[in-house]
Amino acid sequence: MATPSNKPFSDHKITAKESNPKISAVQKNVDQVPPNTIQPFLQKALESSINTGDIPASLFPPISENGHNVIPHNDSVPWPILNSNARNNILLYPGSFNPPHQGHLATILYFSECREQLGITTMFLFVDPGSIVTSKKKKWGEVILPQTLRYELFYKVPEISQLVSSGWLQLLVGDMDNHIKVLRATTDLVSEAGYAVKLVGLLGGDKLTVESVPHVHPGNLQEWGPVDEFLIINARRPVDFFDPKTEKIPRDLPDCTKWKRGMEKCDEEEGTIDDGAGILWTCQALTIPGKPIIQFRASQHSASNGVSSTKIRQIMTEALDEKLMEGLKDKVISAEPLVEWLILQRNQSREVSDEKAFL
Repeated sequence: MATPSNKPFSDHKITAKESNPKISAVQKNVDQVPPNTIQPFLQKALESSINTGDIPASLFPPISENGHNVIPHNDSVPWPILNSNARNNILLYPGSFNPPHQGHLATILYFSECREQLGITTMFLFVDPGSIVTSKKKKWGEVILPQTLRYELFYKVPEISQLVSSGWLQLLVGDMDNHIKVLRATTDLVSEAGYAVKLVGLLGGDKLTVESVPHVHPGNLQEWGPVDEFLIINARRPVDFFDPKTEKIPRDLPDCTKWKRGMEKCDEEEGTIDDGAGILWTCQALTIPGKPIIQFRASQHSASNGVSSTKIRQIMTEALDEKLMEGLKDKVISAEPLVEWLILQRNQSREVSDEKAFL
């Protein structure tokens, strides 16, 4: 996510006259979309004049009608309704996803299953542009999938396409600035309509540790704003500041306030941990602009399937063509189109090498 600018976001308020004719998201049967869903607010943000730049924000898949992007939706499934009596959490799940793998899919499905417990009205998935992935300099990081291909690999998974069609999951395309501007504009509009709403950024369990302060590697929270709050869970990936088998309270993080129990019902005497979403703990990051709240959901179990992004990158880089499918099929999602793309890239590289050798 983009670093917060010095200019308050309120300076970018959307008015009825502001519109970007090149980027719009028009609902099918827009008059039939209930006003108590996030879709009309998201549509207005996508159409606004703030949505400009190298890669204006849009939604995937890029279905087009009369020159406009259409927010895909299965008409037989009701739109997720904004809660007028409780806070609506808009969850942002950003990452390289190079490539998307089974762990990413399991995380999305986990939040879908726990959406009511966590108050998640809508989840946005944002895939980092290729330039950002390149800058991370990861081991075996030579193979970088195009941003569009990474979205396609997600969308080919039936569970993902169904969640997109339901309106609960949105695949948000854009650059590092525009995607967050559109989300901030959307939550501003929802708030102005009288709903309690927060934009919550999901952090992986490795992004904040007992050995790192929030604003330096591997935390880098300053690069993840501006959001209202951050969320860390151990249900999908263990964290190093809490062991559910031996600890009842998470260990405090550097440059953060002490953890406090969230305002939820739980068995404090026995110290039991909720088997679903997990017990809520909160602290505040003191060295980050705006001092955002960090939520931690302490679950009794971690359902991590042990998928290693590093191992996947090694296979994509070093495995023989005929071994790619065998090595990747149980680790990544949409393995067949991924392997097809990898082999195509390898063949093109070989042709270039042969031409140079001939010269």
